[in-house]
Amino acid sequence: MARRAKVEAERTRARILASALSLFARNGYETTTFNDIAARVHMTKGAVYWHFESKEALLMALVDEMFEKFERQIADVMPKSELTFDTVACTMVETARRLVDDAKGRAFFMLMRTQVKWGAESMTRVKEDLITNNRFGPWHAFVQAVENDIKSGRARAGTDPVEIAGICVALWDGLVQGRIDGFLRTDMCQTIRHAFDAVWSSISNDLPRQAIKSKQ
Repeated sequence: MARRAKVEAERTRARILASALSLFARNGYETTTFNDIAARVHMTKGAVYWHFESKEALLMALVDEMFEKFERQIADVMPKSELTFDTVACTMVETARRLVDDAKGRAFFMLMRTQVKWGAESMTRVKEDLITNNRFGPWHAFVQAVENDIKSGRARAGTDPVEIAGICVALWDGLVQGRIDGFLRTDMCQTIRHAFDAVWSSISNDLPRQAIKSKQ
């Protein structure tokens, strides 16, 4: 009986999180209320409070859930061998494809960039994690990859791995956002590949290499 109750509680919690994500992404975090969320899942406000003590706690749980999901997806396609610019870039092309093909992923991406007031106290931890890249593994992967490429002679000595990682993540972020918003009319994966190729060309020692290709 206790096991069944726990499973049911986890299912209810998941329903609340999914509904909150939809409402936050559509209406904004600040304007969405517990009453809105409760109505969406056909529960009382008190029942929602039983699972989450505040709207901030609900948002933090949602952020943790989605970041864990993204981290699993990235780990699934990130090569286990030594990282290079090509392999990380290929991983990020595939990650972008998976994200825009997933309704929850798109909603969360929009929530983080357009529907949250970053000055709000409740978002301090999330904002700091994003700025310091503590919750965004690809930045660290690009840094390590460029360092490896410099050591092997594939990339020029004097290249700043931190700068290159920042450029690549910013390009990826902007192009994914453009695709979700509908402003990017070209093939997203191909455009990201071209952007990464341009970055690589600026640091490459011009050793023979293949163009970056997304996984099929």
